[in-house]
Amino acid sequence: MMNKPNRITIAVLMSLLLCVTYSFAGDKTETVIKKLQKRYDSIRDASVTYIQQVQFGVTKSEQSFSGTFTMKKGNRYRIEMEQQTIVTDGKSVWSYSKMNNQVLIDRYKDDPKSFSPDKVLVNLPSNYNAAMLGNEKMGDKEVSILKLTPKKDKLNFKWMKIWVDPEEWLMKKIQVLDISDNLMTYTLNEIKINQGIPDTVFQYVAPADADVIDLR
Repeated sequence: MMNKPNRITIAVLMSLLLCVTYSFAGDKTETVIKKLQKRYDSIRDASVTYIQQVQFGVTKSEQSFSGTFTMKKGNRYRIEMEQQTIVTDGKSVWSYSKMNNQVLIDRYKDDPKSFSPDKVLVNLPSNYNAAMLGNEKMGDKEVSILKLTPKKDKLNFKWMKIWVDPEEWLMKKIQVLDISDNLMTYTLNEIKINQGIPDTVFQYVAPADADVIDLR
């Protein structure tokens, strides 16, 4: 039977294209928050292709795969990978496993441990400490690196690092260390903002021969 979607993966992907507000020491705080808030307010929908690399904490083995992520404000998103597709319209969640040819349908639940487009700006200032780690060259751009650490032990990860383009105010790379010491790195490519993505993208039609398990 197919497992439920990895909450860490969804949490990270839901924040891929969002501009986060965080409190870090220094005179730049107010300016940074205003710029990020303005960028976030301008995002209605977005899509991105990404590469995920995982280093498992116990075995130290590594795994890499690619996928696409599409989101629209209102807790709507679609994650497509080679072996799995996860879709939600904000009311229901469809999780399809290609290997098992199985679709698991459940009600969308607002998980306080995860991110969503509409609450990320509210949660991050109070739930995280942030520190500027410096700058790094990515391609032909210099990006800023920040580290977010949960203030309370209620989330599914120990820390998150984000590489932010100070010109576009978009994340170019995300790294997460979860509570099992699994290190996940997401490199983001082909970021497209406000393409007018239709709501039909966030509906899922199961393959005719798939085993459908409806938990609603």
